[in-house]
Amino acid sequence: MLLGRLFHVNTIDPNLSALIEQLVARPFALQTSARKAAVLATAQTLLLLKNKDVQVFVHRVFAQPVLEPYLYDVDRLVRDRALDVLELVVLDVDAMGVRGLVAALARRVDGCVVLRCLAAVVKQLPWNRCIEKGEARRLGLMIANMGVSLLLSIHPAVDGSDVDTVQMQITSSGVDTTEAPITSSDVDSIQTPITSSDVDSIQTQVAKAAQQSPSASSMIACEAARIVREHSQTTFSAHTASSMCLLLSNPRVQQHTQLVQLVLSTLLQTLRLAHNRTHVQMVPRLICTFAIRAPGLRGVFDLALELLGSCNAEFVQGLEHAIRTRIVDVEWEARDTVLEFVTRAVREHAWPCVELLVTQQVVDDAVRALSDAEEYVRASAAYLLAAVVERGDEERARYVSEHKHLTQSDLARLVADSEAFVKRAALDLVHALGTRGVGMWIECLTYRTLYDLADDPDFEVRVRCARILALLTQTSPVNTSELQSTSLLLEMCRDSSRYVRAECLRSLRELKQNTPDVDMTNEPEPKRVYVGERTDLWEKLRNVDLAQLEASLSAEHLYQEALDTQVARELMREKSDANAGNNILDCY
Repeated sequence: MLLGRLFHVNTIDPNLSALIEQLVARPFALQTSARKAAVLATAQTLLLLKNKDVQVFVHRVFAQPVLEPYLYDVDRLVRDRALDVLELVVLDVDAMGVRGLVAALARRVDGCVVLRCLAAVVKQLPWNRCIEKGEARRLGLMIANMGVSLLLSIHPAVDGSDVDTVQMQITSSGVDTTEAPITSSDVDSIQTPITSSDVDSIQTQVAKAAQQSPSASSMIACEAARIVREHSQTTFSAHTASSMCLLLSNPRVQQHTQLVQLVLSTLLQTLRLAHNRTHVQMVPRLICTFAIRAPGLRGVFDLALELLGSCNAEFVQGLEHAIRTRIVDVEWEARDTVLEFVTRAVREHAWPCVELLVTQQVVDDAVRALSDAEEYVRASAAYLLAAVVERGDEERARYVSEHKHLTQSDLARLVADSEAFVKRAALDLVHALGTRGVGMWIECLTYRTLYDLADDPDFEVRVRCARILALLTQTSPVNTSELQSTSLLLEMCRDSSRYVRAECLRSLRELKQNTPDVDMTNEPEPKRVYVGERTDLWEKLRNVDLAQLEASLSAEHLYQEALDTQVARELMREKSDANAGNNILDCY
């Protein structure tokens, strides 16, 4: 790497060039793994210099016969370095060079290494500077279809289905598939420098290696899936989409988590490149595949979220059915992921786009999830119901508030949950019900509950508590005296968290603006307000110094106040009762 940096300073130095050639010319068997990795790192650094003369030098010194032994080294670090170099070399190799590389790979017996090299070739072909774009696309397509054929030969369908059957199912679902599946005869008719014998030879060699043991079969299948995944990054193929969908429905494939993830990522990327949003009916089918666990399910839902705004009612209804299927999954991560997706859909799309998605049956499932044994599921269900109340139409909000399984005791139990993030979600739901003016949301609150929430260790719970106290003061004057919401809100103005104080300031300003008999022009002198004072609501609001409260929200103010204070004279001496402390700074 040091030699590479020196090359960056001295473009082509004869002494440096001779030294690198001498290192590479050393017999391969006599080189240590550290030396091999260093030589390859030098080549990688030189190729990244973007200097034509230097790149020509590297291509000459690290020609294919020189690089090939490193690709098959016993040390994985050396092999990985060699693959990195190969990716950079492919960028400046012409079509005949690619043909020579594939022909050389066809003579090897190490199936996994061969497939890794082909994956590197497919990855860089679209960006090759020496091959015409159409020809590069055809080269990548031939290699990718070899990977698809290899996957289907290792994991044939157990029920006799094939790619054409899957394609017919997609077509009969009402989706216009404008691109026909690619058959073997189509691949044979592609005119490329790579001959069919080279590809067939590689496929035959790798298939034989896959038959040796189950572990070898699994590794080769993963490497073949990586080839197809690299190709799907830039090119859409209906044949690839149908094949990946067929593989995901195979019980043998579903037993291998890594292979499922690779096949799924390939299919999702292929669907993202689909023309005219074709093959979108595969998305609900993927959601119903229980072999796809929570991490993969998030990727499927991300794609569904992208498609939701531009798809027809049939797609949304299929999505709703798939959601109701997975919301009862035995794994809590999957249930949580489903609820999070519906919440995102409601908040990120207009209500008419998701009205068919958030049906009464989905709301019923979300209400039942409030009693789930897993706290994350309970929180996600509460967030979903809050989103429906806030953004849904009047009918759906009323259905949530009057649900027979969402009673006063249910809300009170949720607000008093042992987990802080569940309490946050529950308070969001209570606030949404109160803002919308539906449901008996006040009845689940008592003075003791509000007092405990105002003193909760989690500052985000206290922020939401302040928000609800302000809502109580505004919308329910009758209950204000009983619940002492105003007094609690004023007491929270001295909270240790500036985020809580900021919420109190916003709420108090809103209260003052909505109160005509409170003069906003003249700010009174600062006056401490205690919970026990018997003053009416507006007199308490008049005595709040909003300017001082606003100043205490700035982090810079807190630091500056501490710096400006004379520590020796102000803080090190008691001014009140013994051991009572001074507490004169906002930052304490």
